[in-house]
Amino acid sequence: MIKWLKNRKFYKNLFEGKEGASFISVIIGVTFLATLGITILTIATRYMSTVIVEKYSSDNFYQTEGILEEVRTGLLEYADTASETAYTDVLENYTKESENMKDVYSKKYLSGLATVLRGGMTYSEDDIKNNLGTAVTCSLDVVKKLTKKPDAVQTVPGTNLCFVTNYDDKTGYTLTIKNLLVDYTDDTDYRSSIQSDIVFQVPDYKFEGDSTLNEIKNYIVINDDQLKVQNANIGTQFIGNVYTGNKDTGIDIGTQSLVNFNSKTIISRGNLDAYTGSVLNLNGESGIGDLWLQNIRLLKYGSDSSLETKVTLNENAYISNDLDIQDNNATVNLGGKYYGYSYNEQNDSSRGEGLNSEYSSAILVNGLNTTLNANSLDKMILAGRAFVSQNKSDYTSTTTNILTGESLSIKSNQLAYLVPDSCIPESVDHNPMAIPELTATVESDVKANLLSNAALKDYLNPAKPYIANYIHGASGDYVYLFLNFASEAKANEYFKDYYTGVVEIKDESGNIIENQSKLKERAQSFLSVPDMGKTKFSGNLCLIAANIVYNYEASAGSSIQSSNYYNSSGAPRENLLQDGRKIAMDYLGKCKTLLSSGGTGRDTNIRLDDSLDLPLVSSRIIDFSKVGSTVFKDYSDKDGNPIGRVTVVNGDRNVTSADSGLLIVKGDVTVDADFKGLILASGKVTVTGNHKLEYDMITVGNLLEEIKYDDEFAKYFYAFNGGLSQDTTEMNKCVFYQNWVKNAY
Repeated sequence: MIKWLKNRKFYKNLFEGKEGASFISVIIGVTFLATLGITILTIATRYMSTVIVEKYSSDNFYQTEGILEEVRTGLLEYADTASETAYTDVLENYTKESENMKDVYSKKYLSGLATVLRGGMTYSEDDIKNNLGTAVTCSLDVVKKLTKKPDAVQTVPGTNLCFVTNYDDKTGYTLTIKNLLVDYTDDTDYRSSIQSDIVFQVPDYKFEGDSTLNEIKNYIVINDDQLKVQNANIGTQFIGNVYTGNKDTGIDIGTQSLVNFNSKTIISRGNLDAYTGSVLNLNGESGIGDLWLQNIRLLKYGSDSSLETKVTLNENAYISNDLDIQDNNATVNLGGKYYGYSYNEQNDSSRGEGLNSEYSSAILVNGLNTTLNANSLDKMILAGRAFVSQNKSDYTSTTTNILTGESLSIKSNQLAYLVPDSCIPESVDHNPMAIPELTATVESDVKANLLSNAALKDYLNPAKPYIANYIHGASGDYVYLFLNFASEAKANEYFKDYYTGVVEIKDESGNIIENQSKLKERAQSFLSVPDMGKTKFSGNLCLIAANIVYNYEASAGSSIQSSNYYNSSGAPRENLLQDGRKIAMDYLGKCKTLLSSGGTGRDTNIRLDDSLDLPLVSSRIIDFSKVGSTVFKDYSDKDGNPIGRVTVVNGDRNVTSADSGLLIVKGDVTVDADFKGLILASGKVTVTGNHKLEYDMITVGNLLEEIKYDDEFAKYFYAFNGGLSQDTTEMNKCVFYQNWVKNAY
């Protein structure tokens, strides 16, 4: 009883006394700390477990990835062996084969690789060609032995390991291993898988029988930059083919220069520019030649207004963009066939109308007193149209241009496309106008007037019936308002109707303008045509101004030739667009390889874009990285008779007659002497003085044959040095993963 009383007293003090409250607080605190400690320990334990799991999982995945890379490395060795065998076979046995050697090599290479993948079962070159797109079963055991973990190499469940060969014009032949799965479980029971295809592209090796190398014997100049001629009217003659690689001005005919080309083929990635006072004659070697260019431009130079510029084309001219006559007092004589083949960037009506003048072939006459002589012209096709360059309000140019209805356009004809003064509000009453005059109210009134004008509204874009073009000039700043047509077909229709008087345009006084007379009056200062009677303009996109010029000179009432480029639905005829695409592809091929067959053939691009824009000489013919000091060698045949000289120059070169033969220059070339042979240069070629440059097919061909077996000089030629054929880095880039998926199974 006494003990209980004592305990009772203790409990009473515990709950009611100060000492008791402190004790309870201690117990609660200890309990809280214990709980917190347990929580932290639990979280830490779980975190450590997660880290450990992730570490083991990552380690396992890296091991799985390493197994796949082992397989790829082993396959790369197979590819190297198959490539070397095919390359050697082609060099030894196919040097005179008419079939493209790259194509032969491609099929031999993939045949050898496929045979290995089938465990030694032969898969021939014909099998490669005839079974494109077909899945062919191959040996999983062949792939398994490429890694130290063969059990991990499997196939996607329900499939067999197979390969598929394909061909397209962009990548050539390819072989793709499909259904490959690497599924690896390590000693700690962690598992990862990777599913991936492995693609083998054919390396872009060069061959001694490469068609480009065979073709260069027919050339006098092949260079990666510009060919410039400046001779003060004393005459320069080129006999032989010419190639230039500058994408802006490829061939530059300096002011007051006299130049004659007798060339079966002239190719430039850029323009041919002839400056004031120059005389340029372009002929084939013994008849009509072929001319492949971006533009032909007759450009102004200096202030002498009395100088005449004359260009004669006795060529089949394939022009990607325009014949642009900017110079005054210019005469252009057209002979052979003239193909301005670009309708839009891809020559494809399904891609919509082209509003970029860069991809629309036309003839532009912007210079005064121009004579366009078409007496010797057999055929002309102009697939595009003329544009008026458009500037924004800050006077900077835009990427689109103002549409016209002509393929051959005289500058003065632009008046036909100006918003007539009758549609300009009376507060302004003229077009062009000073920029401050174009207020928001004026803009609104012009739009309303155009859309209510019975003569014009059906031709125009109802949402935006006019375009403002801002011009910054010496006499002041102005804005021109041009009609904005609903479509290309409406632009064509408008210009024809304007010329024939169907469209009645009134001046500011309300009088009807006699359109035909006004065009004739303006055009006479720009263009004269001696005789258009023989000329046949066939297959033109639009009503071309040349036909209207014909009527300037003809008696009143002469009929206008109708366009036949559009079909009944208003779209360009597909056969003519296809012809243009084919010509564009031929031009692309010639820019890359000197041959039409060198194009990519891609449906998505027929132009030389950045991915294809490798310099011809530096990337395909001469390995300039091997050029050290300047060297030369005089070759003789087995009887001691001289063949010719090969000169390799590191740096610029001033050419003398002693350099005739084969001249290879890592730099610019200046020619101030007669030269016979071939110039291959990475830089510019400039010709001065009264000199003749002539190709020598026999000498250059014999020199190339000697060089092939002379290691000292063979090293400079990609086709002879074999450097690219043994480039393992290059081969490494040709074997890669595709459709890579992690842990799909």
